[in-house]
Amino acid sequence: MSIELNDYREVLERAAPELKDTLDATFHEAARNMSANALHDYLEGAKGLAELGRGGNLVATFLEDMPAVAKECGDDIIRDCISAAMKLSSMTSGEVIALLFASLPTVARRLGDPELVRGYLKLIHQLAAKSSRGLRPMLGIMDELLSKLTLSGLKRWALYGAQAYARDLQGQIAYFGLQTEDAKAMLQKERRGTLFIDNQRKMNFYLRALWGRDFFLRPSAADHEGFKPYLEGRVIHLPDAVDGINEVAGHELYRAMVVHQGAHLMYTHEPLSAEQLSPAQMFFIGFMEDARVEYCAVQNFPGLKKLWGALLGIEYPNAPQHPTVKLLERLALMLLDSRVRTDDEGLNALADEFHTNIEANKSEPMFSWHKGLEL
Repeated sequence: MSIELNDYREVLERAAPELKDTLDATFHEAARNMSANALHDYLEGAKGLAELGRGGNLVATFLEDMPAVAKECGDDIIRDCISAAMKLSSMTSGEVIALLFASLPTVARRLGDPELVRGYLKLIHQLAAKSSRGLRPMLGIMDELLSKLTLSGLKRWALYGAQAYARDLQGQIAYFGLQTEDAKAMLQKERRGTLFIDNQRKMNFYLRALWGRDFFLRPSAADHEGFKPYLEGRVIHLPDAVDGINEVAGHELYRAMVVHQGAHLMYTHEPLSAEQLSPAQMFFIGFMEDARVEYCAVQNFPGLKKLWGALLGIEYPNAPQHPTVKLLERLALMLLDSRVRTDDEGLNALADEFHTNIEANKSEPMFSWHKGLEL
């Protein structure tokens, strides 16, 4: 597909005369990072925005800022951004939509994932309906907000303000500009200890130092209880923020999670079949498979035993919902460290058998299968 800027030049420069001196450079920069289809969407989107007649600044801001967003989150995000702007065009001013586009490079960089950026666009649409006066001040401080909040935290902070100041237009402006005490208090309440985006590069460097290869890491909104890191298509999905646990700091928790997931990728060559297994059987097989890959990793990098052991050895003040949880936590530590014992002879025997046979079976996921069913 051949994309010609001249096919769009007249309509774009008529809408935004200030583009005459920069349009060619802007287009060539976009063309360096976008596919032909994405470049078509980009120019068609600019044309559509020009035809809205909402001012040249809207068109110019879109053209200047969208390439950086596509570079961070992929070409598909362009259509989502254009669609969001078109929906907003009947709800707010062109100036506010331009502020949205101006915020997107920061949003893409801080959130680091296209699904999270789509969630941000949905939040902006919600606020346009609930608290439109708050959009302008909020978009103006988005860099500060996302340096402290996850998308989930931003959503709770914003929706609280929209509800609290639903009938107070001046209050909306003050709240969303962080000018009220309750806005600052809610920001502090929703602030998480350690953000994924602030640790992503460190985690990538650490994984490369261990295994000499690149891994793909993506943040996921951990806004529900029980969220667990997971693998999908060889991509490691981690929570978008974590809080430290006792003496284990947030960055150490991230390191423990990402190395554990990396171990699954490095030491599992064929996935186990879940066919005809109950959820309980799948859980226990997965539990033993965790122990197998951690054993493999510790054999190559003994320091990882201390990293994981610091988490598994934590004594929590509150009793778990089910007494079995505490036994499993203890067993996980026993499988990691053969020196650890318990009062339960059955668990001691199972751990002893694991340590006796794991070296000969460390590359065999079926070993985890059988041990999981025994457990």
